[in-house]
Amino acid sequence: MRATTNDIRTAWFEIGRGDPVILIHGLGDDHRAWRRVVGELALEHRVVLYDFRGHGQTDLGGADGTLVQLASDLTALMDALELDRTTLAGFSLGGTIAMRVAIDHPERVTELALVATSSRVGRSAAEWYRDRARMVAEHDPGLRETLDRDTEDVYRNRPKEIEAGMLIRRQASADPAGHANASLAMASLREHPLDPELGQIRVPTIVVAGENDQHCPPKAAEIIAAGISGSRLEVIADTGHPIPVERPAEVASLIAGVHAAAAPA
Repeated sequence: MRATTNDIRTAWFEIGRGDPVILIHGLGDDHRAWRRVVGELALEHRVVLYDFRGHGQTDLGGADGTLVQLASDLTALMDALELDRTTLAGFSLGGTIAMRVAIDHPERVTELALVATSSRVGRSAAEWYRDRARMVAEHDPGLRETLDRDTEDVYRNRPKEIEAGMLIRRQASADPAGHANASLAMASLREHPLDPELGQIRVPTIVVAGENDQHCPPKAAEIIAAGISGSRLEVIADTGHPIPVERPAEVASLIAGVHAAAAPA
């Protein structure tokens, strides 16, 4: 299905019945990053998935490389689906988008589940993101090989997942301009981290980290949890970055749990 969100048409998907949960994927992925989580969540929730700007089946439009725009696209999707408020669950960059929405539009968010994500990036990480954006802008012939290596690195903790992850990521970034746009949004966290604004988030929040995650390590989760009053931190043992693929049952339970904890008696 498609919905008009700002200047683009956004691909979105829905399964299940109950209180709504929107799942937000990460850089270079599409909605299928949540493929292992959806089934269990859909038993008691209306699960909405979408491809964010320039990824999967969603247009790039007039992309400006900012988190603010990616967050605005999400609230525009909520408007199109007539969702006044919802639980947001974000993986990696998706978690950063979820935090941006909760800061800018607190009235739209009931609960947050932040999975393998960061509120800031260091100098080397920012340079890594900007280098990918540069390769796209310059039509570097080594781009695809580089992105494939990045995928292998993401799934290093579970090599058996590389084949499926590679398929999804190659399709999701068929137009690499979307990857560049999202990379610039992540790089912006170097100069403009979300840390000073985390205290504005007042909704029930679970922060989930993988013990072996080299991309968004447990320390990043600790920073977020410390900044959001009343949030809960969960570190999952023997788990790398793609937690929704490696530990889907635990992730589904944690998302459902933060919602249940916030629901009125």
